[in-house]
Amino acid sequence: MWIGDWKLACVVTLVMCSLHASASAQEVDVVRPPCEPLPDVVRPPCEPLPIASEPTPVENPFAGDLWTRERLTGNWLGARSQLLDCGVNFDFFATQFYQGIAAGGREQEFAYGGKLDYLFNLDGGKLGLWDGLFVDFHAETRYGKSVNEIDGLITPSNIAMNFPEADRDITAITGVKITQLLAPNFAIYFGKINTLDEYPVRFNQHLGGRPGLLGFQNTSLVFNPIVARTIPYSAVGVGTAILREGEPLFTFTVFDPEERATKGLENLFTRGAVLMPDLLLRVKPLGLPGEINLGGTYSNARYRSFDPAAYLNVPLGLIRDERFSPLETGSWSVYANFYQSLWAASDDDTDNWGVFGQFGLSDGNPNPIRFVANGGFAGRSMIPHRQLDTFGIGYFYLGLSDNFKALASPFLPQRDEYGVEVFYNFALTPWCRFTGDLQIARPSTAEYDTAIITGLRLEMLF
Repeated sequence: MWIGDWKLACVVTLVMCSLHASASAQEVDVVRPPCEPLPDVVRPPCEPLPIASEPTPVENPFAGDLWTRERLTGNWLGARSQLLDCGVNFDFFATQFYQGIAAGGREQEFAYGGKLDYLFNLDGGKLGLWDGLFVDFHAETRYGKSVNEIDGLITPSNIAMNFPEADRDITAITGVKITQLLAPNFAIYFGKINTLDEYPVRFNQHLGGRPGLLGFQNTSLVFNPIVARTIPYSAVGVGTAILREGEPLFTFTVFDPEERATKGLENLFTRGAVLMPDLLLRVKPLGLPGEINLGGTYSNARYRSFDPAAYLNVPLGLIRDERFSPLETGSWSVYANFYQSLWAASDDDTDNWGVFGQFGLSDGNPNPIRFVANGGFAGRSMIPHRQLDTFGIGYFYLGLSDNFKALASPFLPQRDEYGVEVFYNFALTPWCRFTGDLQIARPSTAEYDTAIITGLRLEMLF
């Protein structure tokens, strides 16, 4: 088991040392009184500075009995909500998968595996460090087996089990992102960025899940694969963001092209750089919430069509040297994603269901995917008294490039890949969700028959 680079650990250590120094200043200099123990149901935030008026009390999200609270471990005798009020939040997700190839694909087999996700967030202003500082930390553990290597798909049928590294029991730090507000509507950020966490258009993110753990599982319906050639899963990056009402409106990020999920920070940008502008518009036609996401990528690094990629499972039979897959300098892609609700609850518009789409176009060489056209219907349950349930049905189509097909033809002929996925996520409690999932897909490898992939997923939020 391997944990990320020591330099990342130093970043976390420096942040924690700052917290310790802040606590010591409270004891010695008496600049700021410590947070008082708070009631279990309602808590005002900590008050580092005098405020003009008392905040409106809000319901404690961690309070309640075992069947109604949002996290299994509850409020930790009041400490959890007090830490949150003081700018410290910790989440731990445990997700288990039992998934198999019932027919078709490369092999017919069932596999059990799981993921542990450790998420840690700091608000520097509430901590008494300085206003506008935010630190987001993500470590994850992968264990067991998955069907990603036997489904025959170029976009894995279980995106979560492909990271930090496919088919290996491993723990790694995949994200340490530091953000600093320079103005109310402008921020800069840098660090080791988990690009799946940053994916802007996702369904029902307000329920606490992350992509691949709550809704769809197939990579094509979780993440737009048109950018897979140029965007790593875990990448060192720096960027700027224009905000609207505290949410990103436009971001521009410069990424190192090297995949670093299980690597450190050595040799940064030696291969080149990836430029990624991204625009996210939050719209409300007829009062119904929606999102429109437009952007693209350009890299000046050198790639081959057969090169492995974090979000793609290039068949092992095609991973060959430059004699069979020449190096190309530069690669580009453009994309458009959207989600538009067709119905939303009058008292909470996050309780909604609607339609989504993901589209993309690329150079086709060295990107093995020339175009993407995905879409479907998803949202919260329409069953009365089952508001926490989620459901979805989606269709994906990957048009592989003519160049990739021609290069692959002598070794392992390839074709366009398409399929459908349907899932229903049953909330046993707010902190425990059980999902049934079915995928029917035609693999990119021509010799494999249509794969029927069934699976169960259990996610627990601690």
